[in-house]
Amino acid sequence: MTPVVVQLNLIVADLDRSHRFYQRLGVEFIPRNRMGAGPAEAWVSVGTGITVVLHSTGFAHWWDESAPQPVAGGAQMDLQVDSPERLDALVAAIAADGGVVIKPPADMPWGQRFAVVADPDGYRVGLKAERDSSGA
Repeated sequence: MTPVVVQLNLIVADLDRSHRFYQRLGVEFIPRNRMGAGPAEAWVSVGTGITVVLHSTGFAHWWDESAPQPVAGGAQMDLQVDSPERLDALVAAIAADGGVVIKPPADMPWGQRFAVVADPDGYRVGLKAERDSSGA
C-alpha cells in the first residue's frame, strides 16, 4: 500500500497569532488539548482536504520528546501507512540506508504507532499506523 499524506503539522511560535492568521484566510479549526479539555495547545483544520494542525512548541514537544525538538517555523508532514509492522520496517530500512530516525517507532496514547524520520533535506516526516485491537 502506498503511504497517504494525512496531515501537515506546522510548529508555531505564537499559537494565537497563527490561529488568527489562518482564520483570516478562511480556514476553520477545532481546538486540541493533550488532556482533552482546557486551553488550545493545537488547532486542527476542518474541511481543508489534508488536515493542517497548528502546534504550539510545548504541545509538539509532548508528542515528540526526541532530539532535535520540533521548533517554530518547522513543518512535519505525516504519512499514514497500512500497519505497525510496515511502519517498523520502513524506519528500519531508513536507518539501514544511513537515514535519520528522529523518533523511533512507539505506541502513542491516541491509538497509533508513530515515528518521525528526516528526509535528506532535514524535513520531518511523521509515520502513522493504526494499532490493531490487541494494542500491537
